[in-house]
Amino acid sequence: MVIRRFGVLAIALAMLIPLLTLPASDAGAETSTPAPFGLSCHPAHGFRLCPGGFAPGADLRVKSFDGVPLDTSVALPPTGAGPFPTIVLLHGLGGSKSDWMASSPDGKLDDATLAAKGYAVVMYTARGFGDSCGVPASRTAGCASGYIRLADQRYEVRDTQFLTGTLVDEHLALPGIGAAGISYGGGQSLELATLKNRIELPSGRFIPFTSPMGTPMHVAGVFAMWPWEDLATSLTPNGRLSSTSYTRPSSDIIPPGVEKEAWIDLLYGVNQSFYLPPVGADPQADQTTWTKIIRNGEPYGADAIGALRYLQRYHSALGIPLPAGGPAPTALQSGWTDTLFPVSEGQHFILRNAAAHASTPELALYADIGHGWATGRSGDLSFTVSRGISFLLAAINGHPQVGRSVVALPVSCAPGTSSGHALTAPTMAKLSTHSIVLSTKQAGTVSSSGGDPGFAASLNSAYSSAKVCDSHPTTAESGVVDVMGSALKAATTVVGAASISVSGTLHGSYPELVGLLYDVNSAGSSRQVVSLGIVRPVARSCPSVSACTAALTTSFQLNPVERSIAAGHHLELELRGSLPPTWRPSDGSFTMSFTNAKVTIPTR
Repeated sequence: MVIRRFGVLAIALAMLIPLLTLPASDAGAETSTPAPFGLSCHPAHGFRLCPGGFAPGADLRVKSFDGVPLDTSVALPPTGAGPFPTIVLLHGLGGSKSDWMASSPDGKLDDATLAAKGYAVVMYTARGFGDSCGVPASRTAGCASGYIRLADQRYEVRDTQFLTGTLVDEHLALPGIGAAGISYGGGQSLELATLKNRIELPSGRFIPFTSPMGTPMHVAGVFAMWPWEDLATSLTPNGRLSSTSYTRPSSDIIPPGVEKEAWIDLLYGVNQSFYLPPVGADPQADQTTWTKIIRNGEPYGADAIGALRYLQRYHSALGIPLPAGGPAPTALQSGWTDTLFPVSEGQHFILRNAAAHASTPELALYADIGHGWATGRSGDLSFTVSRGISFLLAAINGHPQVGRSVVALPVSCAPGTSSGHALTAPTMAKLSTHSIVLSTKQAGTVSSSGGDPGFAASLNSAYSSAKVCDSHPTTAESGVVDVMGSALKAATTVVGAASISVSGTLHGSYPELVGLLYDVNSAGSSRQVVSLGIVRPVARSCPSVSACTAALTTSFQLNPVERSIAAGHHLELELRGSLPPTWRPSDGSFTMSFTNAKVTIPTR
């Protein structure tokens, strides 16, 4: 069931690819019969397709740097001998190289269009999936270590570097490569950008990025769609991540956060259907053990922190030391309504570069797109992705955008193919011009057993059909705290990350605190979720392994969002002690009695 449900998601990801429009360029004029990786090429709808693949007795896969065979195909311009500007397209989790293949050059992001316009396009199925050792029939010689390593920059990302380097040695690719990827491929795209002109060896040592024969190479630009920057905080947020100021990597994992229960269940289920290493066989790729540690719940000890630190170091762009001058030019496409890899992940990347005074050209594209609640309107997708691809192609051709900019489309529940007009600013913080503050000093208590389980289940974006525009009842729930604002005198746009601060007393153990921001209609009869977030509060005077009573002060941010609230509507903050299965409920039992609660909401 998990896989069928994910299959719907994978199909949805694949459906996004044809929405991208590209600028024209001229193909080479020479006639040639190149053979990338030794593959035969044939004319195909205005370009040349060089298909690899696997079938019993006909293994046309490409052996990577460590001998793992990768199911790889290449699309080339209709004529010319190369070398060509080259782009690698990286698929989502559970996908394959075929996600990027089209039957005609229709002006959108696919192999046919890019190749017809003069680019060499590399598409391969990531190790451990499909015919890259993923299905049992494909596990021939070389597959013993060809299991999923979860976007490890020393393996999956190095596969991209090796394949493109081989094409450089074959005089088919230029040494400044581009990459575009979605979700699983988006995270790898950020890793490629951060490595830039380096390769990371299995030992963790960095060496110059060269082709197998020694030609110096670099990543010229990337377009990362729906990416993570830190896989640890994406999957187990602890509330320390800020979307407005740089936070150190250690703050993402100490204390260990709260598991995104439904998403981890789904993602691990997908990987189980392909090639995971046997439990205990490879501690550096043992996703089964890592998942078990997190699923076991509180108290989280050194093993949990170790697993999260490992995800951060080797499976996240955040774990890679910044190169001189900063990462390669990077376009990001993230979703206000993405409950797996929210906008805060893209902001994490941008704020780290800014704190290091990196000169990286950046374009952030934020809209109602991505995993989970997203509406994914076709107009929003076409607009943001075409902007991202234009940025990528300019970077590959040596004309990258100068500086940084954010282009934002709002969340809208009105009918139509587009959400509204785009806002543009140098940073996300500059999109807002004002703020609204909701606060209360009335006593209120949040409990670990509070809230309506049925309502919580209805918000599950991983398995259900929940969407951001769903309306929910305003029925009072026990064990939650609500802070209601006054009716808005005029339509107001919330844009950015709402900041919550609370103080009071903690009774019990292993608390977690969920914040939900609502748009309540003028009649007070229904409400819609605007944004949400979670924090793992720590009362420093409390022992971490037993129940206690202690003063508690904590603050955190909700996921950033851009959404218009109608005149006469109310903004409402709700605090609750759990929201399963969006997040795993605590194994502890607790109450938090608040004497002060405040939320500052950035607006425009």
